[in-house]
Amino acid sequence: MKIAEQKLSSNFFDDSLLCFKGMSMLEKTKKIIQVPYMLLVFLLLKVVTYYFLIDVNPFLHPILLGTILIFWFLFLGLSESNLKHKYAIFLIVYIGLSLLMFADSMYFNYYNQTVSVRQIYQVSNVAKVPQSFIATLIPTSIFLVWDIPFASYYFRKKAAQEGKTGRFTPFQRGVMEGIGIFFIAICVINPGKTTFLTKINSVGFVTSHIKDITDVTYQAVHHDFWEPQEVISAVEDVNDTPNATHSSQDIQNLRGVGKDKNVLVIQLEAFQNFLINREYNGQVLTPNLNKLIKDESIYFDNYYSVIGKGNTADAEFATLNSLYPVIDGESYRLYTDNTYDGLPWKLKDQGYTTFAFHGNEATFWNRQAAYPYQGIDNFYSIETLDSSDIVGLGISDKSMFRQMVNVLSKQKGKFFSFGISLTSHHPYEMPEELKDLEILPEDKGSKFANYLQAVHYTDEAIGELIDELKKAGLYDNTILAFYGDHHGLNCTMDRNNEYVGRFLGKEYGYEEMLKVPCIIHIPGSNVSKTISTLGCQVDFLPTMSYLMDFQLKQPYIMGQNLLTAEHGYAAFTAYLFEGSFAYDDIIFDISREGIFEGSKAWKRDTLKEVDIHKYEKQYEKMLGLKAASRQVVEQDLISDYVTHNVKVPDKNEKKTKADKEKQAEAKNENKNK
Repeated sequence: MKIAEQKLSSNFFDDSLLCFKGMSMLEKTKKIIQVPYMLLVFLLLKVVTYYFLIDVNPFLHPILLGTILIFWFLFLGLSESNLKHKYAIFLIVYIGLSLLMFADSMYFNYYNQTVSVRQIYQVSNVAKVPQSFIATLIPTSIFLVWDIPFASYYFRKKAAQEGKTGRFTPFQRGVMEGIGIFFIAICVINPGKTTFLTKINSVGFVTSHIKDITDVTYQAVHHDFWEPQEVISAVEDVNDTPNATHSSQDIQNLRGVGKDKNVLVIQLEAFQNFLINREYNGQVLTPNLNKLIKDESIYFDNYYSVIGKGNTADAEFATLNSLYPVIDGESYRLYTDNTYDGLPWKLKDQGYTTFAFHGNEATFWNRQAAYPYQGIDNFYSIETLDSSDIVGLGISDKSMFRQMVNVLSKQKGKFFSFGISLTSHHPYEMPEELKDLEILPEDKGSKFANYLQAVHYTDEAIGELIDELKKAGLYDNTILAFYGDHHGLNCTMDRNNEYVGRFLGKEYGYEEMLKVPCIIHIPGSNVSKTISTLGCQVDFLPTMSYLMDFQLKQPYIMGQNLLTAEHGYAAFTAYLFEGSFAYDDIIFDISREGIFEGSKAWKRDTLKEVDIHKYEKQYEKMLGLKAASRQVVEQDLISDYVTHNVKVPDKNEKKTKADKEKQAEAKNENKNK
């Protein structure tokens, strides 16, 4: 009798399915869920959901089986171990892996890439924009964490059944664990550099994160530095037409047209190029920018964002310094105290006073620490501005622009001012009284509709900014430059491809998503031109140096003067995987595995695919350019050419008495106006 009972209890599967007769549906369901092998079903659903959320078909790839086996070995290995707190260890590890899957799905939903240990430092910045964080949630992601209670239940049951010794001997467990570790190590190290293992490493949940950790660790202790001349050669190799001339002779006559003028650069939050010269439901979306383009402005209509994981801060960094951001995180944090020689420094050398204005906290994206090294002496943030008019994440654009002009109007001598708009920040939630557009019934409630309302408001703020400059007597002697920092509507989220595609009358993909406007308005120039040479944010500095006629004496300039360039290019860092680029009329999208074979390329206008092998030379040049840019910041190479006297503020100073007095003064002046 005891033998029969032992046999019965040893077979969980048969035992759990007995006695269905006479049970209610709820009782049957509960009984089925209690079957140990249901954990495999839950695990399969979890893993399949994960891979579909990161755009990998697991049924066409061996990673599905590999990932399930790794989870299953974790389950069996710990349940049969002699560890005293094995249940707690299992639960911590399983919950951790599940949350990592969850984080990957959210990160991929926005960035088209999974999360890296490099992004740990960005948690504080994410906490400052909780609305945007919540907006990246995907309902399906619940399947990545919902099985945690079931896994916990089954582990307890399995551990109780096996007792303290387990069914395997220590030697057998050691062999199994050794085989598993060896398999993972071979995948991560990839000694033969095979394409198969490269694919496993790039998309496999466990192997990709282990490889990420090993890569970051290796880079932290081993720096593969180039010789400066190698860096210079890589930059020169890309810009193979440095003396190219534009076909229009009047463009050539623009050299120095903005010399000695004040410079006001506005970085427009989440502003995309498809908004320009467009109507929605019979309403002009950007009337003020449209008017500006037609009146003494140079408009670059094929201009791309090249940001990394630093988003807005990366756009600033690339624009001011003509350097590419890195994938690891925001350059303002990683390379804060490097020597730079960007636009603020070049203008300071000519006697300009430099300013920056932002309606959020000074510490956001580490700006307070980074700006002195960027050549910006006076930084006005929410701590020092009147913050009585808050919309979304900070001071409204209209209020911030008004206060900026008020400060600049008191400046004696030439100034450079960098302003960052904020109201059109994701998730585009604005008070109803500020929404002026009449939304079509089919678009109501969509992220697309909210976005149009937000950018239309920012355009209104631009109109008021121009009026304020004219009233202050600053307009006629000031270059006004506007550019978008990055996209506002991710083509993979919120059905944006459907809404924007319907609005544009064509497919909405990355080539349109990554395109932002760039407008340089020069009063008194008598020039209104649209330049269609492909460009990006790293081209802003060399283009401005041409218009203002100052020399870029150090050689580490990743961009080119778009007014004289024969060919245009942009190397991407995020959204399209690193190694992707735009060159003249094509977009090259590197394969998910990061290798040339398996990549694709298409015409930017027709979206027709083209042979990638025609662009292998450009691909190698773009890789060289990005690597060279990284070498510049990692080795601080610009310091070999220039030296600056940097005024560093007290790092421990959050809000001084002077800041409070300045804010009170700004509030009073704002009320008076």
